[in-house]
Amino acid sequence: MEPFVTMVPYLLVECALSDEQKVQYTLEPYTYARQTVGVPQCRAGDCGTFTLKYIECHALGIEFPTTFDKKHGKTIREKMALDIFRELPMCHEWENQDNDENLATYD
Repeated sequence: MEPFVTMVPYLLVECALSDEQKVQYTLEPYTYARQTVGVPQCRAGDCGTFTLKYIECHALGIEFPTTFDKKHGKTIREKMALDIFRELPMCHEWENQDNDENLATYD
């Protein structure tokens, strides 16, 4: 875990889109606590969604939702994927790149 908590601050600075965003981050390693109580027993693959949602709640200073369980895991995962896609820079440009200019290459 130590390499991860040391590396993430550097990744945030490196991925910042502007100098103004870069100065918001320090390069100090993060602290972490291993959550053992209240961890939902979900389907395989829900652990990543649980982790991201937990980080989001922790960063915003809000309580982790008790509705994260088997019946809501898939819906939360799909919503998070859509939210991440919408936040990607230039993602809407990729949607329309269908390579039309090269369609006649093999005619």
